[in-house]
Amino acid sequence: MQVARLFKGLLPEDYAQKRALIQQYQQFFESQESDAVFQMVKVTNVTDDYLNVSLPNAALSSYLRLHGEQIRQSILESFGVELTLKISTRPESFAQTEQKHNEDWLPEISRSSCDQIVNAAEYVEGDELKDALKSLSKTLAKNSH
Repeated sequence: MQVARLFKGLLPEDYAQKRALIQQYQQFFESQESDAVFQMVKVTNVTDDYLNVSLPNAALSSYLRLHGEQIRQSILESFGVELTLKISTRPESFAQTEQKHNEDWLPEISRSSCDQIVNAAEYVEGDELKDALKSLSKTLAKNSH
């Protein structure tokens, strides 16, 4: 209890309310299933005038800027407020998330299975597919145990 009182003095009075508001806007972006870029948005701050968001690279940030008016309109319809959208690029904030995401989709495959993929690729007629299979095998081999 003593520690909680110490931290309570350090946080702004409206911290819980601000955090809940940021979470609402984060859920707004996550619910936009029609556009994968919206799923990558991280809401960093909300004020009376601005909604600050970040994305992991400049290309995605530019893409979101192109859709800024559509986003502002959707926010107006959903939340009843007009906010200026501030978009930034922060690759370092996404590094751990991206690495964890990449590890999650890669199954554990033995080196023997990776070798079998390479061997099978030799019998495939299309060069693009052959190269893709070899690349897949190489990627999986890096993560095999």
